[in-house]
Amino acid sequence: MKIREIIIKYCDNTEKKGNGLLIHSGHPSEEIKLPELFMYLEDWSEEPSRKIWRSDVHRMVVIKEDGKFSAYEHARIASYRVQLLELDEMYGEKEEKDLTELGDVFAFVNHAHRKNKRKSGTPYISHLMDVASILIKENASSELIFAGLLHDVIEDSEFTQVDIQRRYGLTVGDYVNAVTEPAELKQGDDTENWKARKEYMIRSITRAMSEVKLLSCADKLANIRELIQDLEKDGENVWERFNAPKDEQEWYYSSMLEAFTTGPQTIADTFVFKEYKKCVEQLF
Repeated sequence: MKIREIIIKYCDNTEKKGNGLLIHSGHPSEEIKLPELFMYLEDWSEEPSRKIWRSDVHRMVVIKEDGKFSAYEHARIASYRVQLLELDEMYGEKEEKDLTELGDVFAFVNHAHRKNKRKSGTPYISHLMDVASILIKENASSELIFAGLLHDVIEDSEFTQVDIQRRYGLTVGDYVNAVTEPAELKQGDDTENWKARKEYMIRSITRAMSEVKLLSCADKLANIRELIQDLEKDGENVWERFNAPKDEQEWYYSSMLEAFTTGPQTIADTFVFKEYKKCVEQLF
């Protein structure tokens, strides 16, 4: 029996999650035999109470636990990988965070952004260090911390998502791509297309998985902290450095507050979000 036929026959409930994830579930009265393309994950399974399978072809994870059958259907490959990471966190062996590659990532982004400066004139690497530091303090995964250092590479250097994936893996590349503004929206005058780019990111982050929201929030927190410091040092003239005036900046930062907390993948309980919210309220 094909997986779609199994879902139709045995699943009486479908729940829609963020980023296109569908969870089909039911309580079948008979044993279900999965198609050959599903691989049994022995390390994640504890017989007889729980059994887990995955299929890269179908981009699905199936869990049988305490009589319940659940099929996680992923509309996008990125969310599929993120879901696998979440399952590994739930059922896999706990390991110490591996940050041994952090020095290599730092050297790579320092080279990639060697010609870039912040609006304040400081070296661009300072911002990337801030974002990574915020994620480390949030106890994020090593992949997300690496993405914190790498998050502007696609937008602001000659390197691509493929380059990131080859060096640091598919998951890190997916994270970075998820917070990157599309190149086609950056054509023309920055002042004219600024709002279109920000509207795109608000919609994208609203639908994103919690890890992507956390990465984006760390970026915004680092930005707004720096902005507050620059205002204290240089006064209201700081707003002239931006492609949009203060009221538009207020709209954007406030809209991201809502994006981070919309849907089941909310990050409202994280320290990063709470600090970001305080800074938005302080600045505007």
